[in-house]
Amino acid sequence: MKHRPRIGVIGAGYWGANLVRNCWEMGVLAAVCDADLRRLDEVRSKYEGVQIYVDAPAMFANAALDAVVIAAPAPAHADLALQAIAAGVHVFVEKPLALNLEDAERVVEAAERAGLTLFVGHVLLYHPAVRALLDCVNSGRIGRVRHLRSRRLSWGRLRAQENVWWSFAPHDCALMIEIMRDTPVNATGWLSAYVRPNLGDFAYADFAFADGRSAHIEVSWLDPDKSSRIDVFGSEGTLTFVDSREGATLTLTACGDRLNASGSPELWRGETQKIELPPGEPLRLELEAFCNAIQGRGGRIPTDGREGLEVVRALQMVDARSTVHSFTMEALA
Repeated sequence: MKHRPRIGVIGAGYWGANLVRNCWEMGVLAAVCDADLRRLDEVRSKYEGVQIYVDAPAMFANAALDAVVIAAPAPAHADLALQAIAAGVHVFVEKPLALNLEDAERVVEAAERAGLTLFVGHVLLYHPAVRALLDCVNSGRIGRVRHLRSRRLSWGRLRAQENVWWSFAPHDCALMIEIMRDTPVNATGWLSAYVRPNLGDFAYADFAFADGRSAHIEVSWLDPDKSSRIDVFGSEGTLTFVDSREGATLTLTACGDRLNASGSPELWRGETQKIELPPGEPLRLELEAFCNAIQGRGGRIPTDGREGLEVVRALQMVDARSTVHSFTMEALA
């Protein structure tokens, strides 16, 4: 593909509007599809010359696209991705790739048969602080990774079709798999539902890996203090990434355990240092990586279809081993 790619975006809502804006600023936005006519009117007024569609089949048939970005509600991800693959265009699908393992496998297999790029929107892996964190891990600065702990908390934006686990935790599961360079073999979890019956508002999960390493993930959309924190514990240090309204920070604390003169284990701790972060907007970096991928540039794709499939597998592993505990106001009285 020698020309600048022509990309269509399906879904111009809360997050889709950011994808539309970035594609426009990158000069690759060709079309936008949304069933909400008010959103389309807004797109038309902001982005001159962009084609407008109310349904995806019409866009695939008429917009002469090279690729599509899918930012529709999560239950539609797999079906829209399959439609795009059938139309012969490369696919960027927002997280999660699908809401069950069977659908995720269908999408991955279809893209591979068609020889098309399948790219999953795990934007956290493109955050400059996370890229710096991964560089520290991969260069051995904290020794061998032992455990990961992640907390992703926010307030509001309740979903009606997927719970907080499927809405928030794909980011953390993607990072867990990237850091561990492996997939978990077991998981346990707990989901508590307060706002809507059987739709978890708080979720906790613990993962085990075959070599004894572990990970803990906590997510909630009922926390007024919007923030996320990721700690990666290694044999020679701990990395801590904190992202809040005030900005992002990454620190490395030298620490670990060793044998003392008598042969008994002891803990040691050294300095904590702040890691300088490169500039960049995660979403823009992610879209640039997608454009490079569909043009055969950029090397390894950390968020390809197979990675997206393993994230869905990890998410579903927790579902299979968890019970949603629903509470009513009467029960809490």
